[in-house]
Amino acid sequence: MALVFEKEGYVAKVGLNRPEAKNALDAGILMELHRAWKTINEDNGIRVVILYSQLPDIFCGGMDLKTAIPILTEVKQPETEAEKWLAGFGPRVGEAMLKPNTVNKPIIAAVNGYCLTGGFEMIMGADLRIASEDAVFQMREARLGIMPTGGANVYLPRILTPCRAMEILLTADDFSAKTLHEWGFLNAVVPRPDLMKAAMELADRIAGNGPLAVQGMIRCFRETKNMNYTDAFKRELEIGLPIFSSLDAREGVRAQKEKRRANFPEP
Repeated sequence: MALVFEKEGYVAKVGLNRPEAKNALDAGILMELHRAWKTINEDNGIRVVILYSQLPDIFCGGMDLKTAIPILTEVKQPETEAEKWLAGFGPRVGEAMLKPNTVNKPIIAAVNGYCLTGGFEMIMGADLRIASEDAVFQMREARLGIMPTGGANVYLPRILTPCRAMEILLTADDFSAKTLHEWGFLNAVVPRPDLMKAAMELADRIAGNGPLAVQGMIRCFRETKNMNYTDAFKRELEIGLPIFSSLDAREGVRAQKEKRRANFPEP
């Protein structure tokens, strides 16, 4: 399988696992990612997701130029189930790469080694990002004479300052985890052996909070980021007020009074 999917408590771990192609995104892995996000949305026992690589030296080599691109550009006729899925992609390829992020649980990207082009674009759609000290990020499309269309032109100027975003896009240079942490793209940089431990610790802290509140915050951020203040504040109330009367809120307040850890019910 090109994707490893497992659950640990309330945390789902989605691991890219295509060693023969450095985790390049082909029809198979994109289809599996799309199905994984759908499963996660429908599973109330999942509260947080970690997206990571099973390979020791690379997170993702980007879109597979040899197999995926010929299908998308209709140079090659689809043969396998995955290729047929890709050929009739519509919005599904973007959804598989978290563009837009339609997953209703927070996603933590845990990045090691090289994170290139489409792989880099995919983690732009994550909510939180941790990288190992050896991580290297690159948008190399300009060097190839093409323009990225996996979300980088939209995501990066909103995540970073526009001038930093354009530096990444226009130079096609390598950028270290240290640099992207300083620029605010990453939440933390840790030694390579500590990457998954750090990601799990962060995931467990989030999973211990009220799931309705966490999902409400995710929704509010995504739905209001392009609204004016008046409409955004209105939407914040529409999303947030029902949570005040939820069982989560009652349990959270009760636990605070009783000085214990809250035991939130599944949504």
